[in-house]
Amino acid sequence: MDSQLEALLNRLLEAERAGHQLLDAMGQETSDSEVSALLVNFTDVEVSDTAILEGLIRLHGGTPSTETGDFADKVLRLSSLADQINLLSQGQAWVARKVEQVLALNPPPDIAAFLKEMANRHRHNMEWARAEAIKLSVATDLPGRHQR
Repeated sequence: MDSQLEALLNRLLEAERAGHQLLDAMGQETSDSEVSALLVNFTDVEVSDTAILEGLIRLHGGTPSTETGDFADKVLRLSSLADQINLLSQGQAWVARKVEQVLALNPPPDIAAFLKEMANRHRHNMEWARAEAIKLSVATDLPGRHQR
């Protein structure tokens, strides 16, 4: 496996692990059942993406990183759920951009196919998170409403 491709795939792998930690923690913190259900679904996707990335790296002769990115810690330091979800959206956009960098390297077809699907999922999650952050911001501006 090309070292640049391996490094970028490992960066994505570390980000997916951080995403899993973050989504799991956020799902446990929120009392909003709709948000919680979506976060659980997204967590399942992150776990699956992690396993597939590890397998693809190994299949093509690379060594999967065992590290986890620090994104979860950054998001969880924020005090409001709206702010956390807003930063989550930015993280989803970051992953989609990184995937485009990997695709520019013309990876093997199986890696490219997976990454295209992964980028689309992250773009979808990014849009959901943006909309949810707006909804939470509006809800917390209403008298008597709390976001957690």
